[in-house]
Amino acid sequence: MSGARPMVTIDSAAIPLSFVAGPAVLANVCAILQNGVNIRHAHSVDHWRSLQSLRAGQGGKAAGLYSDTDAAIALSGRRVRLQLRATELLTLGTCSFGVTSLLSLGWSMLADADSANADIDWRAAAFSVSTIFCAWVGLFILMTAAVTVIQESAAARELMQLHGLNVPSQTEAAGDRP
Repeated sequence: MSGARPMVTIDSAAIPLSFVAGPAVLANVCAILQNGVNIRHAHSVDHWRSLQSLRAGQGGKAAGLYSDTDAAIALSGRRVRLQLRATELLTLGTCSFGVTSLLSLGWSMLADADSANADIDWRAAAFSVSTIFCAWVGLFILMTAAVTVIQESAAARELMQLHGLNVPSQTEAAGDRP
């Protein structure tokens, strides 16, 4: 015996089952992040509406709240749009990771079937490629959503600076105070 180990192929049931847990967890992560963005979105819409009503009333209160009311309204609207985009991306990410998990289960069932049939091997290969493709799409969507949330946070920081609140600079927020 030469000590050679048996080769593991894509029609082995253990490999696709290992692809189920990761996408399932990432689907839950996207859903939880989406919930947080939805809460922020609801508050931002309320804030944007109150700014619009303050401006419509032409009262001095809006001018007292922000150094530039028009810029504040524009930033508030930008936040609302970015949050909506992040919510849509996170919904797509949740769906993509859910489909990845389902494809992994299908792949596992095909791999567990009679592997002597060449047609099953071809279908298992198709499921494996589809699973990996959907996982990459989901990761790309999740990264895009993260960038969108970062952009929204930057708009919130600018809005707070217009309000005159004592907002720490980015280096101070990172703990680099002298």
